[in-house]
Parts: sequence; C-alpha cells; structure tokens
Amino acid sequence: MNYRDYSQEPERILKSFRVNELLELYGEELKLSLKSASFDSEITSVDLHRPGLALAGFLKDYAGEHIQLLGHTEWNYLDSVGEEYRKLIFSRLAKYKSPLWILTHGLEPFEELVEMCESIGSPLVVTELPTVNFARPLQRHLENHFARKLSLHGSMIDIFGVGTLFVGESGVGKSECVLDLVERGHCLVADDAVDLRRISNFIFGTGKKGFNRYIEIRGMGILDVREMFGVKSVRVEKRLDIILELQKWDPTEQYNRTGLDTITNKILGMDIPHVVIPVLPGKNIAVISEVVAMDYLLKKEGINSSKNINDYILAQIKQKTENRNGK
Repeated sequence: MNYRDYSQEPERILKSFRVNELLELYGEELKLSLKSASFDSEITSVDLHRPGLALAGFLKDYAGEHIQLLGHTEWNYLDSVGEEYRKLIFSRLAKYKSPLWILTHGLEPFEELVEMCESIGSPLVVTELPTVNFARPLQRHLENHFARKLSLHGSMIDIFGVGTLFVGESGVGKSECVLDLVERGHCLVADDAVDLRRISNFIFGTGKKGFNRYIEIRGMGILDVREMFGVKSVRVEKRLDIILELQKWDPTEQYNRTGLDTITNKILGMDIPHVVIPVLPGKNIAVISEVVAMDYLLKKEGINSSKNINDYILAQIKQKTENRNGK
C-alpha cells in the first residue's frame, strides 16, 4: 500500500537564541530587568545551571556554556564569604563566558558579579520571580525555541482527545471532513498548514499564528470556525497522536483489510501511527475518522480488535486440527 513518507521532510532547527531577543519576547512575562551594559550574547542550550559547586571552587563539572541561575542559596553563600573572596570566585568564573547570568527573587547583584559580566560581555539580569516560578516558563520558552520543527500541508483536529493529522493530495476532501467533524463537536487545530514541533518525546501541532480559527472550503471560501461553532470548537495546540491519510479510491491498490499490519510514519524522529482511508462517493469519512480515533484509544488500553479476532480464528483452527487428529 502506498502512503506519504514524511521521514525525509526538511526540518527547521534553530541553534542559537540571542539574549536581546529573549528580553524583547519574554522580558515582561518573566519580569526581567537588565543590570549590565552587555545584552547581545547567544544562548545555545536549553539547560539552566545553578553554579553552587562552582562558587565553592569545584569547577570540574561546571557547565559554563549554559545560562547561570542564582537564587537565595547561592546569593547567601556569596554574601557570607565577603568581598575579597567574591573577587576570587568571579575571577575564576570569568574564564568561562556564560551566555547569561540571572538573579531571582529580585536580589541585588554583587558588584563583583557585575564587574565580571561587564569584563567578559555576559549579560546580567534580575527577575522578581522566585527561582522555581521563573525557571519553569523560561525552560519552556527555550525548549520551544530550540525544538525540531516541521511544517506540513494538511489539517489537524482533536477527535475525542486524539490529535489527528489529516493529510492527502490537494482536493481530496481534508478540509470538508474536518469541517464535518467540527460540526459534530470536535476541535479544529489547523487547516491547510500545520506547524509541528518536538518537545522531549512528544510532537505538538498548531496552526499558523492568527489563522488557526479559519478553514477554507472550495466553492465557499474562508470560514471563521470559532464564530460559527463557538469558542470550544478551536484549540491553539494539540499533541500529535495519529496520521490519517485520505486517498482517492484506486481499484488496483491493496488497502489494509485486516488491520494486522500496523503502519507508522517517522516525523521529527518519532514513529507515529499512520492510517490510510480510501475516499469514494457515499463514504462517510467523518464517522470513519471518529472510529479511527476510538480504535487508537482502545489500542492504548491494550484492546486490539484485529488481533483479538485473529487470535480467535487461530484458536478455532488449532482446536479443530487437534480434534481431527484425535479421532
């Protein structure tokens, strides 16, 4: 059976993030204020590092290439050692040009820290937020920025909580099927173009910014799904669970009849279940799509209808064979 292979689709991977961009995009949300003249270094990692051991003089495992995060614990230690020892500490750390130093809880930066950051060109910022409340959203923004990304032609919808990506050649009826599903109470994520990004072991899909609530129907034009069906009919983002490919019916094609042969498609390095549905007049694709989603949920719970009926048939054959041999 032929199906679209996405394993070779070109990905987008950003390898750096400038500190001035971080301040511009998230400075207000993260309550950041710049305390040094430098603000244009490059962040190249999603990791945050708390340099407690490095401050104490153990530099063997010091991750100087990461963002350095100082909270109450580190600040109190620096306050206890006095000015002269702080100079020694930061003279050691000056050998490592970290992309960014951050003080949480609105703590006042020590003059020795400011001088080090100025001398090596590392930005120094302070946030009013507590360390944990600050680190979580910052980590999320960094993960989103550095995530592997891919844009595909297709539509995405949430069916019974299953993130379903509809793909297929232009004009096969993807948008019409998605609109039918929205009318049945499911949530539109994106139409025509889907942006995918991988975070850890999950792939998330979203629509183009400002366009995720719209859908194009040939012969009618652009429809505002949210205005027509209400605020619950759209969602900004959904985890990708399954690919559903619509193909125009081809009588020479061998389609999956038993469901025993599981197809997966590799997207952003992950294997995603892939189902091919042939399209021909009179076939209710929306209902079939709902069944595909429900079947996916059942399989997640260990209930595989195709396997169960296959096991039952094999058991019946085995029993009849044993009975025949026993006579």
